[in-house]
Amino acid sequence: MNVTAIDRKSIATCGTGSLTNAGAGLITRQPYIQSTSTTATTVVWGSSHGPGAVVLRDPDGTLVATAAAIYAGDAHRGKARLAAQHREGKELAADDIYVVKSELTGLEAGQLYCYQVMNGDIALTEPAPVTTAAGPRSPNPLRFIAVGDVGTGGAAQLAIYKRMLAEPFDLVLLLGDVAYDSGTAAQLESKFFAVYRDSMKYVPFYPAIGNHERRTRRGRPFLEAFVLPEPERYYSFNWGDVHFVAIDTTQPNTEQLTWLAADLTQNTLPWVVVFGHHPMYTNSLRGPQLAIRRAFAKIFTEHEVDLVLTGHEHQYERFRVADVNYIVSGGGGAQLTNFVGQSDALKQATHHHFLSFEVTAERLTMRAIDIAGDEIETLRLTKQGDAVQVKVDGTPDHTSTSVPAETRTVPDEKLHDEPDDDTQRKKLEEPRENRPPPSP
Repeated sequence: MNVTAIDRKSIATCGTGSLTNAGAGLITRQPYIQSTSTTATTVVWGSSHGPGAVVLRDPDGTLVATAAAIYAGDAHRGKARLAAQHREGKELAADDIYVVKSELTGLEAGQLYCYQVMNGDIALTEPAPVTTAAGPRSPNPLRFIAVGDVGTGGAAQLAIYKRMLAEPFDLVLLLGDVAYDSGTAAQLESKFFAVYRDSMKYVPFYPAIGNHERRTRRGRPFLEAFVLPEPERYYSFNWGDVHFVAIDTTQPNTEQLTWLAADLTQNTLPWVVVFGHHPMYTNSLRGPQLAIRRAFAKIFTEHEVDLVLTGHEHQYERFRVADVNYIVSGGGGAQLTNFVGQSDALKQATHHHFLSFEVTAERLTMRAIDIAGDEIETLRLTKQGDAVQVKVDGTPDHTSTSVPAETRTVPDEKLHDEPDDDTQRKKLEEPRENRPPPSP
């Protein structure tokens, strides 16, 4: 089983969550955790028999809650999908998976619980661990992973995931393009859930929608697969001392920008991490997404956002504009792309990679780790009153990118789900020393 050390510790307390014999015949997508907060979490799975329930207990066996499951997919397709579960002689199509969810509420912050999927009195899974989000000023640092452009199902994606598992993490941020080429239900199943299902059983994955996901029914399979906070295409949540905001860069319209400004105004936590798909600054083949920059960047500056994480370009870059740190991290598995310049970036690296974070109320540390397990660089931000001290690889560094800050907010009503132009442009092959090692 592919799990982190922190997962193994909680598994020893609760159990692995493996399917029982009954569950093997009734569960069509293994359970996964979604939308965890300090007081709630959601268990989602594919069911061949309609709704069941989740039983939640303390590690000592005390019953905490029982939550009935409800259908979580497209309401117009529910009856047809349920009917498709038992068609003789036909394998169940990914688009016919009947996704259900159980919402568990009234929980305590930062607590380990054990959950089990049930069908009446019949256990469909063994117990499995789930931990609620920590509140502010938790005695333990928040640890999380961010990774972009993963969804190929190929060797680089699998190698990066293996490297991720060497790091402890409480949650994962996905920076878009989780299932190439079009975000269909079948691609989500084979290139995303099949890869990460062991980890998703215990920790929540929070995705930002990418342009590839928008290509199929404007992202409906993506939105059915993930159970996200409202309004789903963009949303926010808190964990520890961090306010996380997922943005939809595929359509930064007036409605979203109004929501974003209001959300950031209401935040009271010391750190703000925004994550989305298209980069606002990059020296890659396709260049910066200027319309998206004009929509978002001034809002980020005004609200003193600490980090903006994006993917789309398949490499690593770092920029600092008006004291906002912009990270381009699209190295999660897709084929790498070339740079066309270096003048604006503070750091560039053409490697498959992911980002590993550790955060307390006073300090945020980000390490960019490549496919070989080596660090591309370490960025450390430290809060000192109203000021933020910056270190890169242990050395103080307040260098800024030589690009003027945006002075206007211009909504963009266009839908950015057109075919990528990188299909016509030259790709950069992975350097030999960074290619995934052959399987033993």
